[in-house]
Amino acid sequence: MKKFAPLLLIIIFVLSGCTITSVDDYYSSTEKSGDNKVTVTINCDTAVKYDSKIRTNGTILEYYTVYLEDNATVFDALKTACKENKIQFEYQGADSSVYIEGIDYLYEFDCGELSGWEFSVNGEFQNVGCDNCVLKDGDNVEWLYTCDLGADIGNGYAGE
Repeated sequence: MKKFAPLLLIIIFVLSGCTITSVDDYYSSTEKSGDNKVTVTINCDTAVKYDSKIRTNGTILEYYTVYLEDNATVFDALKTACKENKIQFEYQGADSSVYIEGIDYLYEFDCGELSGWEFSVNGEFQNVGCDNCVLKDGDNVEWLYTCDLGADIGNGYAGE
């Protein structure tokens, strides 16, 4: 019976309607999901300056266009851009309290106790979380890694 266990599991998946998707299939299964065109950039130049052994290139994603539904958030844009470009990212929380822990294997605190990811929309840092910041057509979202609580990336809210 032990010999047939793997075959039995496959038969159960097929009969139950479950599908198994490979990593490549998952990442390539993107499609235009809305009419709002948003540009996403992900940059970590500060991490390279902090320690070039941590990162050798500061550009993770440059001016990538995603298409989003109405009322999509900065988090939705990041999630879509990362999926479409096979970029790893990790977050914690749900609903209205999502926090980005790491993007492309660069995490909070990798460059000191004041380091982590921040975002701006159309060049302005926001005072709400990424899942509470609603985007509109034509917005430009920039994710930046800071090593100094935002002071090194021009965030005027740093320290407030």
